[in-house]
This record gives sequence, C-alpha cells and structure tokens, in this order.
Amino acid sequence: MKLLTKTGIYYLIITLLLFAVGGTIFYFSLRNIINESITERIYDIRSRVLSYAEKTGSLPPESPLEMYKVIFIQSPLSVKENLQDTIMTDEDNELEPFRKLTFSIQSSGINYIAVITKPLVESDDLTESIAYSLSILTGILLVVLLLLNWWLSKNLWKPFYKTLDELKRFDLNKKEGMNLPVVKTSEFRILNDEIRKMTEKIKQDYQSLKEFTENASHEIQTPLAIIRSKLELMIQSENIPQEQMKMIQDIYESTNRLSKLNQSLLLLAKIENRQFHETQNVDLKVLIKKKLEMFEDMIAFKSIRVEKQLAARELRINPQLADILLSNIIGNAIRHNIANGNIKIVLTSTDFIVSNSGNPLDVSPELLFDRFRKSSSSSESAGLGLSIVKQICDTYNLKINYTHDQGVHTILIAF
Repeated sequence: MKLLTKTGIYYLIITLLLFAVGGTIFYFSLRNIINESITERIYDIRSRVLSYAEKTGSLPPESPLEMYKVIFIQSPLSVKENLQDTIMTDEDNELEPFRKLTFSIQSSGINYIAVITKPLVESDDLTESIAYSLSILTGILLVVLLLLNWWLSKNLWKPFYKTLDELKRFDLNKKEGMNLPVVKTSEFRILNDEIRKMTEKIKQDYQSLKEFTENASHEIQTPLAIIRSKLELMIQSENIPQEQMKMIQDIYESTNRLSKLNQSLLLLAKIENRQFHETQNVDLKVLIKKKLEMFEDMIAFKSIRVEKQLAARELRINPQLADILLSNIIGNAIRHNIANGNIKIVLTSTDFIVSNSGNPLDVSPELLFDRFRKSSSSSESAGLGLSIVKQICDTYNLKINYTHDQGVHTILIAF
C-alpha cells in the first residue's frame, strides 16, 4: 500500500470518528437546548396564568398561546405540580409526543387543575432537519478535506517519489551519478544529500571490490596454469617412482579443483554484482536439447535413461547465464546419478523440472543452495553449483525448489 493511500485512510478514519463524536454531541446538545427552551416557555406560561388569576380573580380563557395549549379542569383535590413527556392526540386525532405541565390553581374559591401542553413534533422535526443538514455539510466538508489532503500530500511528496525513481534506476555499473531533484524542504534535501553520499561510497567500494576480485582471480589463475602444466610434464615423465607419481596426480587433481573453485567464485561475484547486463529471449527447449547432446557420453557411460517432455518456452535472460543454469542442473542430474538410473526433464510454460535417481541425501535439500554445502557422497564437488543456480534464479526472480523423496531428486524452477 502506498504511503499517500495509507495516510489518506488514517485521515479518513480519524476525521470520521471526530465528525461522528462531534455530530452526536451536537445533536444531543441541540435537542437538550430545545427541550430546555420548551420547558422554560411552559413555566413562563404557568407564571402568566397564575399572575392573571391573582390580578383578575378569574381564569384566563382556554386558548392556544403560541402553540402552547392551556386547559382548566375543575377538581375538588389539589395535585402536585408535575412536568412530563407523554403521548396525546393532536387536532387530527393522531398520537403525537407532548410535554405536559399540570398544577393546581384557584379561582373564585373553586379549585382547578391547569394543564399546559406543547407538541414536541415541531421541535423533533427541527432537530432532525438540523442534524440532516449538518450531515450533508459534514459529508461535503469531509470530501473536500480528503481531496485537499490528497492534493497537498501528492505535491509535497513529489520530491520523495522522484528520489525513489532515481534509486530504482540506479546502476552500479554506470558511470553517471544519481540525478536527484533540488528541493527546498529541509528533510528531503538532507535525504537526497545522504543518498548521494551513500551511493558514491557504494560505487567506490563496488569498483574496488570488482577490481580486486578480477585481479585476484586473474593472478590466481596464472600460477595455477603454470603449476598444472608443470605437473602434466612430470606425469608424462617415465623416471618418477610410482609412489611419487601418485602424489603428483593428487596434486594435479587438487590444482584442477582449485582452478574450478576460483572460476566458480568469480562467476558468483559477477552474478551478485549484476555484471551480466545483456538479456534476450532464450529458447529453453533448444538449449536443453543441446545440453543433452553435450552430455551424451556421460549419459551413455552410466547407462542412464532420459525421458523428455519439452514444450516451447522462451525466457528473457542473459544467454551465458542461461547456459550455465542448464549446464549445472542437467550436469548435476547426470554426475550424481546412479548406474542404470533415470532422468526426467519436463519443460512447460510455467515450470522447468528435472528429476533424477541418486543416492539418499544426508543433509536437508534446502541447505544445498548454500555455498560449499554438499552431500558427503559428492566429495569431488566444490559445493558451488547449486549456489550459482540459486543466484541466477534470484537475479531473474525465478523460484527454485529442491526436493528428495525415496531416492528421487527433483529440482523445480517456476517462471
């Protein structure tokens, strides 16, 4: 969820809560004010009735006084003054809410019960009309506030999103620096300055590491090549005792492993540093067939049965990395297979699956993607093949999974 959307939701929730609480308080406050006004008016009429009776010695006429109706009922008994809300019939004989005040009054020595009533329909309608108008006004104000907040936030955060776009386009292999916007807001200006310093330092460190890796690899390969050539000459010599010849062969094999290890580590470093920029649509079906032809001798030597189910599928990837990916997966399925074993290769529009028979694993399949992690049965392996495969898959957002079940090893790559 975007920051502006999240902020807008928070503003909406808080504003709705504030308006809901404020509207509720306003509604009941308004209703209370109207009720108190009606009550005060009723008691004012009571005072006028009592004053009229005291001055004239008679009762005022029974007639509506400003929507307040006064009636007198002769009664031998006095009643206690009582104000209450009740339901009565109006002029149309419909039941409506009323506020009623009853009290005793005397005129010409005769006791009466005075009843002052006021219908509450008008006050309720007024309260509801005001509340309805307030709700409409609140809705309009809420929409305006949200639109205003969205517009202001979008414009205020423009420099931030421009900085994000520059960060997305940032490439360590490009010489030009980041084109960050010039802003007046101090927080964004500090952010851009720190990002600029950080990226320049990263580029310097990256270039230094890249040069060191390449130079170290080159410098290591040269003496290794010399050692290997000298050892080959010694192996071809006929004057070396058998015991020493065995030692020379062990040294030669260790030198070869060291050379392969150096090349694998250099390849991993290049993949991690995104040094393989060129991408194109690679026909996986054609490439898989080429790899199987390349491994024909090894397949025949182990008498491995190969089953293929290949659909047409292209993948946008660096051609060299695609070749390395398939070579490692198919090569591992052959090298770590058993005599008279099986290999099944399935290529669909969504998956690439390689299953092969082999010896049981003594480690968890997920751990084999770690560097230098291997099964004890693969002593000749450097333990980097699957690490390279995993790094290539991560580079192109491919999901890879390794499972082992009853002697069958399966690698699945989901496109």
